[in-house]
Amino acid sequence: LPGSHIMGSGGASEAMIGKKIPLKFLEVNQEANKLVVSNRRAVIEHSMASIKRGDVYDGTVTAVKPYGAFVEIMGMSGLLHISQISYDRVEDLDATLACGMAIKCMVIDHDKAAGRIALSTKTLEPEPGDMLRDPNRVFSLAEETAAKYHARVEAEKIAREQAAKEMVLGLGDSLDSLESVLDPSDSQLGPGS
Repeated sequence: LPGSHIMGSGGASEAMIGKKIPLKFLEVNQEANKLVVSNRRAVIEHSMASIKRGDVYDGTVTAVKPYGAFVEIMGMSGLLHISQISYDRVEDLDATLACGMAIKCMVIDHDKAAGRIALSTKTLEPEPGDMLRDPNRVFSLAEETAAKYHARVEAEKIAREQAAKEMVLGLGDSLDSLESVLDPSDSQLGPGS
């Protein structure tokens, strides 16, 4: 179990002796009598199984980069891309987010196989730009705003489905009228004309 594959404490220590931890097999080679396992991968896979798109999670900013911030949620690192921070343009990312900052964010996408998570705070903004003006308001209303966001997305989905249904039914009416025009039994010209 390499030290880099141990979650949390920063490596192996005497305190780990006698403790049970979840492990994932990384390499099994019976001929070489070699077995490599990972606690980190086991924990991430377990956490990824419970992550759901659209859910709101508490997280901690672990790094701020020019393109966004990395946020740790449930022991995993997710990317909060700069375009997903606010509906308003983020001019100064360092003034908006800082390492160690506790935030709430919505999971907007995940790749369970690769262990990647895409996050958003802009979907939690009660008003566009709130994340830049008053992030604490965004976080305190996060669950309520997320519920409104989900209701709006569902209403848009139903509207699209209804529009598609009406379009298909409209095509059916057009085809019926076209069939009556082209139906040879209605033809006033006799057979063989």
